[in-house]
Amino acid sequence: MPFRETLTTPPQRNGSHRFDRSVALAVGVAVVLVALAALRVLPVWTMPALPWVLAASELSPVVALLALIWLAIVQWLLTRHGLWRVLVSVALIGAAFSSVRPLLQARQVASVLTERLPGDARVGAPASSEPLAGVPDAPDVTERTISYAAVDGAPLTMRVFLSTDKRERRPIVIELYGGAWRGGDPGQGATISRALAQHGYVVAAIDYRHAPTFVYPAQIEDVRRSIALVRDSAPSWNGDTTRIALLGRSAGGHLAELAAFAPGDRPVQAVVALYAPWNLVEGYRDVPTPDPIDVRARIADFMDGSPDARPARYHEASPSSYVRPGLPPTLLLYGGRDHLVKPEFNRTAASALWAANDRVVAIELPWSEHGFDLVPAGLGARIAYAAIARFLDRELTVPP
Repeated sequence: MPFRETLTTPPQRNGSHRFDRSVALAVGVAVVLVALAALRVLPVWTMPALPWVLAASELSPVVALLALIWLAIVQWLLTRHGLWRVLVSVALIGAAFSSVRPLLQARQVASVLTERLPGDARVGAPASSEPLAGVPDAPDVTERTISYAAVDGAPLTMRVFLSTDKRERRPIVIELYGGAWRGGDPGQGATISRALAQHGYVVAAIDYRHAPTFVYPAQIEDVRRSIALVRDSAPSWNGDTTRIALLGRSAGGHLAELAAFAPGDRPVQAVVALYAPWNLVEGYRDVPTPDPIDVRARIADFMDGSPDARPARYHEASPSSYVRPGLPPTLLLYGGRDHLVKPEFNRTAASALWAANDRVVAIELPWSEHGFDLVPAGLGARIAYAAIARFLDRELTVPP
């Protein structure tokens, strides 16, 4: 009998283990989903956190869907554990509601975008993407990499995206990557580059030397030489040199605006700047909080000193210094939660261009952080592609 009594205890312990495992699984997955939802509303406190915050923000509808799916599973998994089921369910419902908000905001931005940029202006061209339809695939696009050199022999590369359809000469989009003037490469944002090439543009992503080894004006000199190289090579790519737009991200957006606005540069027909610095003096003095990239150090590396030490250079290097009537039409895209380039600077840029009677379209994504367009299938990438395609269609429709 004692032997039989000892045999009755293991099933009780196994039941306890099953209880522990079910609760641990339910809580563990819920904690991950709640953490992802929380990341969306937290500021970027360090650069390694930026990709996680971007993913949580731009893919928040996926997080909401996963939270709702796990909520249904939890009802079955914790059937006999009422208190745990209530606690986990409340947490998951909160995560789902929090993660749905960016989608609602994106719909509002899409409505504003449709109002300001109604759609494709080109006769016979493929329709521009609906604001939330996603970045289209580009099966008919080829890529080539061209190696060349800066004036001092430093190696540079250009990445060219071309459609296999060459029935007509195509407008040209020259792209400049971001990276705080000290990093990056022409492959940045390749998903949107390919989509624009598929949509009907020759896309050339150009290179420039990096700080702190090379300081201003090395970067803008490289940009100007690279633009000249694109103009010279465009006929072999079936590109139309009378219809050129500059498109830049972050530091590349700053260089794109500078190349388009500064007197004496060869004219372009349009500029697209995503979350770009505008006034380098103000950017140096008014830094974000928190400041994960150490903005002052990055600007000082680029400018070889502070505004007090290099006032003339800062004035020369700021697109804000060249606002006047007659500038190329400009599209500004920026995130309302940007902790690298404050959204206030892009709002100031839009107001200054508007006051000068220049054509400007400004689209703010209130849920987005710096680099929102670089998350594949994200809300920011969808809206950015639609805005860029519609804007370029409108401004590069007919040769001047």
